[in-house]
Amino acid sequence: MNKEQSYCIDVGSEYCPCYLAETMNCITCSHLQNQKFCNCNWRGTCVYQEFYHCGSKLKESREAIETKILNKETIGNVIVLTIAVPHTLARQLNQPGAYVFVRSKNSNQFFDTPMSIMEADPVKDIIKMAIQIHGVKTKTINNDAEDTILIRGPYWNGVYGIEHLKRTENDKCLFLVRGVAQAPALLVIKHLLSHNNTVDVLLDGGSIKHNFITENHGVNIIGNYNLANEDTQKFIKDLISKENYEIVFIGTTDQLRMKIVKRIPELNNKKIVATNNHEICCGEGICGSCKAYDINGFRIKTCKTQVIL
Repeated sequence: MNKEQSYCIDVGSEYCPCYLAETMNCITCSHLQNQKFCNCNWRGTCVYQEFYHCGSKLKESREAIETKILNKETIGNVIVLTIAVPHTLARQLNQPGAYVFVRSKNSNQFFDTPMSIMEADPVKDIIKMAIQIHGVKTKTINNDAEDTILIRGPYWNGVYGIEHLKRTENDKCLFLVRGVAQAPALLVIKHLLSHNNTVDVLLDGGSIKHNFITENHGVNIIGNYNLANEDTQKFIKDLISKENYEIVFIGTTDQLRMKIVKRIPELNNKKIVATNNHEICCGEGICGSCKAYDINGFRIKTCKTQVIL
């Protein structure tokens, strides 16, 4: 990993500079890393200048707000929440990689749970999330979320490879999606279709056994497959060799994604977009729960650092 392959997703937003700038741990700005020279990966704005104009303080941080639950649908071990949100938040979340932290109004901040946005409608001012009931946090949300729920956002680092998405128009794209990863895949599909791309999908229901993607018009579902199966991976290999895909989206666990990439060397020549599966706790790069290291020992705050795969 190097500076040309990673950058802070919040740079240039209304949430930059942040806590990391105040503590001289900025992901982007070398001056705000206690270095004496400018060595940033320019993202169209100067973080140090913004920090100076803010009086050497962070901008207003994201706060939890109470929102109304319009609908709660249970599908097996998944609940789909439709939530009314402020117009600005609906607009901010209407892009690939968007997520929020969710908790019931009866729980404290330790119950904050990062959830990908499945749908955002800035006209109706609503968002949808698919939450797989698994552990303490999601069980609490399921049990307590009836009329209102607390959400904190917006956050945007739910998928890696956003730069690839921004540059893709009039091309063919392949989606390999398993289980609840269908949720973050939907906003990526929406973005690609809006830029005149075609989308083919190999779907693996995984443990949720439900297809959320067929509800999207303009998507070609090739079929339902077990993505961990070697025969399926051979089929994917042949498909990639035959079709001229510009982007391949992989929405699986990290372990399965690495197996797929290893067994299909043709993927090395494709632009890869993938779900961010790290354990995100605060979303602000502070707590360290999402910290990872690349092969060169470079430390990555994966809740905020956008990686180009």
